[in-house]
Amino acid sequence: MELYLIRHAVAEDREEFARRSQDDSLRPLTVKGRKKMQKVAIRLRDQVGDVDLIVTSPYLRARQTAEILSQMFFETKIIEAPELVPHGPPQAFVRWMKAHARDLQSVAVVGHEPQLSLLASYLLAGAEESLIAMKKSGIACLETVDVEELGPSTAELSWLVPPKIWTD
Repeated sequence: MELYLIRHAVAEDREEFARRSQDDSLRPLTVKGRKKMQKVAIRLRDQVGDVDLIVTSPYLRARQTAEILSQMFFETKIIEAPELVPHGPPQAFVRWMKAHARDLQSVAVVGHEPQLSLLASYLLAGAEESLIAMKKSGIACLETVDVEELGPSTAELSWLVPPKIWTD
């Protein structure tokens, strides 16, 4: 199984959004962030061909990123997983995967920092702290035998691409 961990695209400024007394979960992507993610999504599709499912955090900026991916992957189904909120523990998402992603070969996971880097570190090395850093619109490809075996130290890092590589 291949897991594509994708950090959401550039969103509106956190502090400015908070000054307007709006909940951070409602912070949308910027126009520039959308355009950059479209380029990244096209390159990802060219690289991997297809994904079976897109799983996203329920936060607006992640959902909007997932929708861009879905369009580039020919309307691939999107499912929201509350386990992908920014400070969700990696173990919670692993349980979600075991319950919802059986028999899938590739899953795009759209979320936030620090959650995605913690998830990657947990799956790669069993670590409880982040061993990698993910840029906005960055992607890490992790490979594992299958979802039933998913857990600490069960994945291998196939590649990690910052968005600059695919947008220049």
